[in-house]
Amino acid sequence: MNVKTVILFLYGLSAVGWFAVAEPGLQDFPHWDDTRLAGTGIEALPVDVEPVFPSIKWDNPLYMVRLPDGSHQYLVVERWGRVWLLNTETGTRECFLDFAPGQPKQRRYSSSGITLHPSYPAKPFVYLHWNEKVGGAATNRVSRFVTRAEGGLIANPESREDLLVWASNGHNGGDLLFGPDGYLYVTSGDGATPGDPYNVGQRTDDLLSSILRIDVDHVTEEKPYRVPDDNPFVNEPGVTPEVWAYGLRNPWRMCFDPRDGTLWLGDNGDEHWEMVYRVERGANYGWSAFEGSHIFRSTNQLQGPTRVHTLPVVEHSHDEMRSVIGGFWYRGAAIEALKGQYIYGCYLTGKVWAFTLKNGRPTKPSRIADTGGGIVGFTEDVEGELYVVTMDRGIFKLIPSVEKLPARPFPSTLSATGLLADSSTHKVSEGMLPYEINAPMWWNGAERERFVGLPEDLKVDVQHRPPGLKKFKEEDFRTLAGMDRWKMPSGTVFMQTFSKFGRRVETQVSFKDSGEWRFLTYHWRNQKDAELVPEEGRTIELEGTNGEVEKWRFGARVDCAACHTQRSMFVLGFNYAQLNRTRDYTSLGGTSANQLETFHHLGMFRPSYKLSKDLCSDRIADPGDPEEPLDSRARAYLHVNCAHCHRETGLGGRAAFELLHWWPTEDLGILNMRPLVGTPGFDPEHGRLLVPKQPDRSEIYRRMAFDGPGHMPLLGGTQLDDQGIQLIRDWIEGM
Repeated sequence: MNVKTVILFLYGLSAVGWFAVAEPGLQDFPHWDDTRLAGTGIEALPVDVEPVFPSIKWDNPLYMVRLPDGSHQYLVVERWGRVWLLNTETGTRECFLDFAPGQPKQRRYSSSGITLHPSYPAKPFVYLHWNEKVGGAATNRVSRFVTRAEGGLIANPESREDLLVWASNGHNGGDLLFGPDGYLYVTSGDGATPGDPYNVGQRTDDLLSSILRIDVDHVTEEKPYRVPDDNPFVNEPGVTPEVWAYGLRNPWRMCFDPRDGTLWLGDNGDEHWEMVYRVERGANYGWSAFEGSHIFRSTNQLQGPTRVHTLPVVEHSHDEMRSVIGGFWYRGAAIEALKGQYIYGCYLTGKVWAFTLKNGRPTKPSRIADTGGGIVGFTEDVEGELYVVTMDRGIFKLIPSVEKLPARPFPSTLSATGLLADSSTHKVSEGMLPYEINAPMWWNGAERERFVGLPEDLKVDVQHRPPGLKKFKEEDFRTLAGMDRWKMPSGTVFMQTFSKFGRRVETQVSFKDSGEWRFLTYHWRNQKDAELVPEEGRTIELEGTNGEVEKWRFGARVDCAACHTQRSMFVLGFNYAQLNRTRDYTSLGGTSANQLETFHHLGMFRPSYKLSKDLCSDRIADPGDPEEPLDSRARAYLHVNCAHCHRETGLGGRAAFELLHWWPTEDLGILNMRPLVGTPGFDPEHGRLLVPKQPDRSEIYRRMAFDGPGHMPLLGGTQLDDQGIQLIRDWIEGM
């Protein structure tokens, strides 16, 4: 054994920790120079966001409301049934209400909205909008609790009195507030997602898909409240009298304009649109015959007492946003540009939007700020300034924008990014390291080339599963199962180019700049260079080698953000399980070697990090390799094509199951579970998400094989993946 081999062997024992390492594929590799991409695409937005209470660790905060006593105290409701009393002057909090102590991660309760009686503290009542799930049945409740101030302000969980109760298993609505008339207004959704499978949007004989209005200061013999006499349908046969307006999908966050008392609302759309409404007494907003101003289901007609379709004041296509969050009319003084503007946001993109009314008509909405988090609510302080609540990044305050350098536009061509040394031959620049993965996503059968570039002296921070993970509790497993949680440093760039029919079609670029990820798509109109695709995306017809034509979709930038989320550290496919494979580096002057060993040798990871046996044994199967076990291949396919959405806080979180490949199949929440909605022809009585040995009764298989609205995966290729469909069918039949 020569000296060089000994050194390499010792290096393998120390840096990799458990196995002897052969000579790495590359001895060294230059760093990526990000100067041509850095600072591009940053919008010159008129408003900044300032993190507040950074020392407080919130557990999925959903809403924040100020106590109506003129103080600097707020109630912050968290997703899983806990409410905090927050003092914004001291930045401290105390537990105000917890009626679900000790609940596991798959919790029985979920909260969404909270408000206090307008005569508080003379009337010491707090009202909570929440959902309780027992077995397979879920129920929405609006409950009243009594507060007491002795020894600190708290609500007594045993004082709970349910005012409104109705079945709701998804699209629960979730907001409630008192109007200037003193009555309580409550939002309710259609109770099941997506697509209003039970066609309740136009029904008015229940509490679903509506704004409800009740008088909580008076009771009747039948109810712990009174229905106001001027509710629009009090004496209407077959109509629930609590209904104030209806035809809404999932109304999420509302406010009253203090200038004229009008009610404003953000309503989450389904396939294509997000809506902002001015809610009027007795109005019908059209769901699910319509999605905003657009026909949704042509077989549905307007029903109920109001057969006139009231249109949204503003609507956004899913090329701009995917989950609208209603806000407030700005009445503060700190941000002059916002005077008289309606401020609202998007959960998925984290962007804050604004518009105003001129002569009764809305101005064109504009982006005004970027939180970088999942916006779920807004609230006002005493001076009318606005806080923004994000579920994953805490609470922010809108502040005037500081002076910034002029924004640089995104490079209009791929060659201008500095990623390619020669665009006509697709020769990459120095520092762009090629890599391969074990399990690629389906993308119309295209071939792909993948590259990563890291800035000089910056390294990947690996947030990994600790050894002995099986000793951890289930809730720790969800948090710490970290094979897909690599925190990349600012300056990192990823590039993948898709080729079909022997020619390049699309290059996707994601880069991290000043802590924020940005996503770009370039279209190869010819093979010399690629041009930047507009923000809203583009669809083309791609001609094949035999004259066949297929559609190719260049995704909107918001589509990229739908999959690349905080939950996966914004990076997909670049992790231990995917990279643990041998690659040939001879074209770069190296040898054939394991990618992980090579990356460690090149110093891509923080120096103190060591590869452990626990992590280096991780490897995801190749779904297309018939030599791999069928179960491993099928689970890998679902992971790479579906799990970025179908996981906690993912875009597919509205369907309550997870498809992560490291979870045991019996823990995914799919076996013999009823889906929220089925594909056309689906039998709701006998169909389930997955029925062992019966793929035709299994919604997961049917969604993949169905070519039309509701097809899954939602994003990615426009063509059916026949091999992938057969793989999942074989897997289910073999269970």
